[in-house]
Amino acid sequence: MGSRRELRYGLTFISPAILFFLLFWILPVVLAVGYSLTDWIVGRSARLVGLRNYVALFTDPRFHESLLATLKITLPALVGTCGLALFLALLLNDDKLRGRRVAMLIIILPFVTDWVATGLVWQLIYLPNSGVLAGLFSQLGLRQWMTLRWTTSRQLAPLAIALFTIWKTTGLYAIIFLAGLKSVPTPQLEAAQVDGANFWQTLAFITLPLMRPLVVFVLVSAFVSIVGFFEPVYMLTGGGPADATRTLPIFLYENFFQFHKGGYASAAGIVFLFLCLGFALIAARFLQYSYYE
Repeated sequence: MGSRRELRYGLTFISPAILFFLLFWILPVVLAVGYSLTDWIVGRSARLVGLRNYVALFTDPRFHESLLATLKITLPALVGTCGLALFLALLLNDDKLRGRRVAMLIIILPFVTDWVATGLVWQLIYLPNSGVLAGLFSQLGLRQWMTLRWTTSRQLAPLAIALFTIWKTTGLYAIIFLAGLKSVPTPQLEAAQVDGANFWQTLAFITLPLMRPLVVFVLVSAFVSIVGFFEPVYMLTGGGPADATRTLPIFLYENFFQFHKGGYASAAGIVFLFLCLGFALIAARFLQYSYYE
């Protein structure tokens, strides 16, 4: 009788979260799958067309360009974010470091600021000749770099968005990595030091293997966040120049809100979803997801 009452109370307390998940996560996916099988144009009735949208999607050069643009931004941003976050977490994990709380505040500050406000600031940073980067290059004697057009060059625009994304998101994952470093059992670290292991050997063979679940979580979370970012791309380049930064979110936005192709955009959204799920499964498999013992 007591267990049933506890179960009933537990379900009562988690029911809002379950309702939220069903209404705002599961239901939209189900509706998107349904609409992806139709020729729905926003404002018109839909007619079932089967897999026609998916066939058209995978033969669409614009979709292929969007995938390529997404990879050009996501891969350097993912590597830079996770690598820098781990480096900062290792620095903050040093008990001898002075001003750790101030450093943590500075590191997390970009993440909690507004995307639009920071996007406007980074537009000023990237201005050729008169921007912050141009001034920095001038001070360093690299005057030939002052004229670089970061947001209007096909080669530099993906890198510009990746740098902005790294600056904006690294703080969150640095704090998560720091929490993981604090949870690593101290006796195992001390045993490795007694055996003569240096810092890098301890990190590679003790610390990171024990943090595998957290590493997987950070990699998957960062990938899903970065690949789905709309604001930095829209603020800095709008998908240009010449479609060099038309990522999948921009592709979805254009097809639904500009071209009103609801069924086609829904099919692209489902492919987008499976792309994220596929990365999560590959990351978990490759890193041999395990729990602390």
